[in-house]
Amino acid sequence: MPKSFKLLIVGDVRRGKTTLTSKLVEALAEVCGNNKITVLDFAPDFKGIGSKITVSNGVKVLRPNGIKAPRLMGRDCRDIWDLAKNNRELTEATIREYLKAPTPILVINDVSIYLHDGDLSILLEAAEKAVIFVANSYYGHTLKDNCGLSEVERVKVEELMKEMDYVWRL
Repeated sequence: MPKSFKLLIVGDVRRGKTTLTSKLVEALAEVCGNNKITVLDFAPDFKGIGSKITVSNGVKVLRPNGIKAPRLMGRDCRDIWDLAKNNRELTEATIREYLKAPTPILVINDVSIYLHDGDLSILLEAAEKAVIFVANSYYGHTLKDNCGLSEVERVKVEELMKEMDYVWRL
């Protein structure tokens, strides 16, 4: 089996994580071919936070419908965690869809949406199926809450960083 490559791009909001990820997908498609790539797009795209990834035709993109921005859309702590749980259900189903038919290249846009309430082991299983794994994640101070979601997110992103070959901070 070829040696794997795992990259996590992290940064605060509006730092260019999705733009960089889109450019990497285009470069990989040019070199490896569109049919070798699966993109999981978990971005909520709410008021300029969490932009959707842009890729050329032929790249397989899986976007679950109904993703929300918990800290921006939740009315209270219960609502924030309910939104996070719903996001986890939607994104985990999408990760499991990838696991049924993995491609050599897996790209995940806005992986922290899954990490709010998701199990890191399922994500790492998907990353291991790919020869090249690229993901981006919010990792900053702009989005805050008093409900514990931001702390859970920070801890899980840091755990994910430890599993990567490279972490690119923007």
